[in-house]
Amino acid sequence: MSKLDELKEILKKLIAIPSVTGNEHDIAIYIADYLRQCGVDSVELQPVEGNRLNVVAHLKGEKVGPVVLLTGHMDTVAPGEGWRTDPFKATERDGRIYGRGAADMKGGIAAILVAIRNAAAQREQMRGEAIIAFVCDEEAYSKGVDALIRSGIRADYGIAAEPEWDAVIGAVGKMLIKVRVYGIAAHGSQPEKGINAVEEGAKFLAALDRLPLGQHPKLGCQQYVTLKMEGGFKEYGVVVPEYCEILINKHTVPSETRETVLRDMRELVERLGLRARFEFELQQPYYDAFDLAPDLKPFERVKNIFEEVTGRKMKSAYCSGVSDNNRWVIDAGIPVICLGPHGEGYHQKDEWVELKTVEQMSEIYQRLLMET
Repeated sequence: MSKLDELKEILKKLIAIPSVTGNEHDIAIYIADYLRQCGVDSVELQPVEGNRLNVVAHLKGEKVGPVVLLTGHMDTVAPGEGWRTDPFKATERDGRIYGRGAADMKGGIAAILVAIRNAAAQREQMRGEAIIAFVCDEEAYSKGVDALIRSGIRADYGIAAEPEWDAVIGAVGKMLIKVRVYGIAAHGSQPEKGINAVEEGAKFLAALDRLPLGQHPKLGCQQYVTLKMEGGFKEYGVVVPEYCEILINKHTVPSETRETVLRDMRELVERLGLRARFEFELQQPYYDAFDLAPDLKPFERVKNIFEEVTGRKMKSAYCSGVSDNNRWVIDAGIPVICLGPHGEGYHQKDEWVELKTVEQMSEIYQRLLMET
C-alpha cells in the first residue's frame, strides 16, 4: 500500500467515527489502537471528563535530539444541514476528501499517525523523542489540553496539525466577562427612590468604546462586544429593576491581560459616576494572546523542510481566533505553531481537505523527527 493510500484509508476511518465535541471516546480508542500497532514506546488513554479521553503516546529515537510535540484535537463541530454528501462518509473527489472534520482536523491527525508509524519503523535514525497528543474538547472549553498541562507535559517545541497552510505563530486571546449590576428596587411611579440597574448597565455599555484598546502590528486592536444583557421583571410589574446581568466578549492582543482589561472596566464605572454597584467576573473559556518570535531556531528547521517538500515558501501568519495553541504556548510554556494540511469549509457544510497536502505534511512531520 502506498503512503497516500494509507493516509486515505486512515482519514476515511477517522471521518466515519463521529466525534462531535463531547463524544470523542470512540475516536480516541481507534487512535490509541493504531499507535500501539505502530510500535511506539507507550500509549496512554487519559481520562478527562466522563468517558471523554485524551490520547498520549511517546516514541523515542536512538539518536540525540529534541523533544517534539505533535498534537491535534479529535473533536469536531456538528455537521449542520445542507451537505451534498454524507458528512460521516468520506467522499473523494478531484484530489480532495470531503467529510466533517476532513480539514479540522482529521487530515492532520492522519498525517501525524502515518509519520509516527514510519518513524517507529526507523527509530535507529530518529533523533530525540516525539510526544503525540490528541485531545478532546478543543472546539469548546479546551478541557483536554488543560488536563494534559496539569499532568506536567513538557517539550522543546511543537506543531499542531491544524488546517493552516501558513505557519501560525501568533493569535488573539479571548476574555468572556460577566458584569453584574446591582441597583435598588422602587415603585415605577417613584423611580427617584431607586437605582435602575438596567439603565445603569446601559450607560456603561454605551461608554465601552471609550476604553483603551491594545495595539499589535499583526493582530490590530480588538473591540469589546456585548453578547447579552438581561434585567428587569420576568413577569410584568411596575418596579425599578434592582439587578441586571451583562455578558461581554473581549478578544485581546498580547499587551492586554485579564488584569488590565478588568481594571479598565472598573475605572470606566468610576469615571461615569454610576450609582449602581458593578461586579466583574471572568468566565470560561479564557485564553491569553501570544506572539512567537518568527526566528526561533526550531522553526527555521520546520521552514526549511516545509519548503523542500512543498516547493512553496512558508509564510508566518496570525490567527484572529483562539485554539488550544493559546494554552500550549502560554500555559504550558511550549512554543507550538499551527501547520497542517490545506482545506476549506471547516465549521461549514461540505468541508474538505486536499489529499496532496495531507501527504506532504505527513512527510514534513516525519522528517522533523528524523533530521532535526
